[in-house]
Amino acid sequence: MSQKYCVLGLGIMGSRVAYRLAKNGYDVVGWNRTLGPHLDNLAKTVPLASSPCEAVKEADIILMFLHDGPAVHQVLIDNGTADCIKAGSLLADMGTNTPDEARFILANIPKTIRFVDAPVSGGPKGAENATMSIFLGCGQSDLDLAKKALGAVGRVTHMGKVGTGQAAKLANQIIVACSIAGLGEGVAYAEALGIKAENLFSAMQGGLADSEILQIMGPRIASGDFSPHGRAATHLKDLDCAFSQLDGVEKKLKATATAKKYLQKLVDGGEDLDHSAMVIAARAALAADTS
Repeated sequence: MSQKYCVLGLGIMGSRVAYRLAKNGYDVVGWNRTLGPHLDNLAKTVPLASSPCEAVKEADIILMFLHDGPAVHQVLIDNGTADCIKAGSLLADMGTNTPDEARFILANIPKTIRFVDAPVSGGPKGAENATMSIFLGCGQSDLDLAKKALGAVGRVTHMGKVGTGQAAKLANQIIVACSIAGLGEGVAYAEALGIKAENLFSAMQGGLADSEILQIMGPRIASGDFSPHGRAATHLKDLDCAFSQLDGVEKKLKATATAKKYLQKLVDGGEDLDHSAMVIAARAALAADTS
């Protein structure tokens, strides 16, 4: 008998994961905090439950794509959803939180649930193509089941016990943030010297500065289309999580602190922007009068 999947949280990533699972023949049900027009197309393929408890009660594999630690806490514990999960089911937190929050969830849900932290990287394209990088934190007894279940949505790497998946993802978010900030500063610098972004990107292809970030973010920057694929606000939240884990780290990791400053400026502007819009903050920083 095939295993039944449940996806809690149908935003940019969760909706694509649920859709791909369903289109590839998996039995899957979804739930989102709000039901509206943005889920109409998904509902044609994936049944949508009216509550998280209803969604999880028959599921063997539960994938959570919730915004942050407080959202996970509210859905699982405050709303009593963890008590609706049947014994032996795998519960995977695939959003980005902190190692402490992962360990807290493990300690505060029924022991019959097999909980793993499995945050992902790869964006909407990775979710659509099941090529996401999955940072898995789990005990050895859950490893085989987790690898098999999560292998349907991405490439799984076991990092260690519960909490280490989140730690690895926070490191990933630091690297990505610094890379995007560096790309933004390079573009702003080139533009200040009269070079168009698209010409710079074309010249860089195949060189040492070429990267997947350049290939994905470059067209967005060149076109000025910063509609969210990876939200600046979400990436800012992730860096806040990262800085919360080590005392004084924000003062020590200078490049990451700069990237966080750029993200903060975007969020403070009130628009829902992609994190590639860090180039806007870099342009403003370069143009600022520092005399």
